[in-house]
Amino acid sequence: MTQRRRVAALLLSVVICIVFVVPGGSKVSASGSNLEAADFTSYQIVTYKGDTITVGVDGSCFTVVSDAVSDFTVTLKDAVSYSRVKEISLEDGETSADFADYAEEDTLYYVSVRYTLDGIDFDSANNYVFMEDGKLNFYKSLVYDFNVDRCSELLTDDESLKEDLMPQNDIECDSPILKSYSDEICEGATDDWNKVFKIYTYITRVMSYDDVQVSDSSVVYQDGCVCLLRRGVAICEGFGNVFTALCRAQGIPATVEFGIGMVDYDEITDESIETNESPDHAWAAVCLGNKWFFVDPTFDIGSYYEGDSWDSGHVEYSTPGYNYYLLPLEAFSYDHKICDADTVHGIEESGSCGDYATYDISRDGTLTIHGRGEIKLPYGCNGFSKVVFASDSDITAIGEECFSDCDLITSVVIPDTVTEIDDSAFNTCEDLEYVYLPEGLTTISKQAFDYCDELAYVRVPDSVTDLGQWAFDDCPRLYISVPSSLDGFDSNYDIEPMHIEQR
Repeated sequence: MTQRRRVAALLLSVVICIVFVVPGGSKVSASGSNLEAADFTSYQIVTYKGDTITVGVDGSCFTVVSDAVSDFTVTLKDAVSYSRVKEISLEDGETSADFADYAEEDTLYYVSVRYTLDGIDFDSANNYVFMEDGKLNFYKSLVYDFNVDRCSELLTDDESLKEDLMPQNDIECDSPILKSYSDEICEGATDDWNKVFKIYTYITRVMSYDDVQVSDSSVVYQDGCVCLLRRGVAICEGFGNVFTALCRAQGIPATVEFGIGMVDYDEITDESIETNESPDHAWAAVCLGNKWFFVDPTFDIGSYYEGDSWDSGHVEYSTPGYNYYLLPLEAFSYDHKICDADTVHGIEESGSCGDYATYDISRDGTLTIHGRGEIKLPYGCNGFSKVVFASDSDITAIGEECFSDCDLITSVVIPDTVTEIDDSAFNTCEDLEYVYLPEGLTTISKQAFDYCDELAYVRVPDSVTDLGQWAFDDCPRLYISVPSSLDGFDSNYDIEPMHIEQR
């Protein structure tokens, strides 16, 4: 995703510190915001075994009901400073923690629900609430409705679940090496719930978050699962890939998801998140018991890889958690905006993509472009894996960032009518392996194919007279053939193509 490697890694290493370090004392009041109550009063979280724990609000009380666990510690915490306001123990089947005397009106808090199961400590901390007129409400996340819509992509019919078991780019679940890792990690597991728990535990406790990658612009880091498992080091997308591949190798449907990770109170309540659809983070979703759950290994990771280079770093250890393990959409939406999932099937939609052009996306993930002139897909439209230009179309330009972050497309044939590919048109199309550029094309603008790290072959036609800065930067596998008139186009590249043919 755009700037995923160079910027998001730094942001997310900070996220982890913010989420799990609880400073003493409140810095500022969390009141004064326009807090809206959610339209639900309860939802279910699950244990690592699949048993349910229902959390809810009832009057001034926060309620916890479960047949699987009898004792809980429920803690009300300030949403700004993370400082503890009140801790209440629920023992021997008690279900209600009354916060009437502790929660101020119109002030945002989050509730931590801690319990121990089979000697393992768990903490479900993503439960945001506020008091209004003496009544406790779940806070309605600014992105909840958006996430509900985007999760329509997570289907549970047999055909879709089979697709979520297939290998994809960087998810080599059919690799014998990957399968061996998965079998060893899941050894002794008696069911799918236990297998997924072992996989998540391995990632968050054995692997490390790669802080070195934040400032390194001289290497394109590959996110293939076998490579990452061997190194034991990754960033957010890599963890999502590894989790997904290890699950799929066990016959458990899973998928990588991309979106925005929110780090603190200011971001959670900032209304700009409603229109921001520039992903900076990745995680995964897994289907268990015919229901999709969300996991974020990055937010729970326990080790960090520090140093000056990828091969000379060292590991710094901290305490891992299970706060972001098998969360329901209600809880996950408080600090995650779900932009898209790497599912082969698409989100059916249609609309305008230019003054004189339209698009539609079919269930099988095919994007079809109709019309004429310049095209630019709407912001955040990337739920497709194949691009087709209608036979009667007359498209003349691929607009700025038109296909940016469209991770699933593997090949594109640009129509002969196109004369211009604008800035960042295919930036960070990480699965794109081949693109056909037609004779008659005159302009490929800056960063048009930057970070297309799977791109294998491109022939730049003789008609191209303008090849912009960094047009094919960060494409380490690329064999590119260019006319001699374009000599020197790769100056100032961070990472040059594997081979440049001058003709």
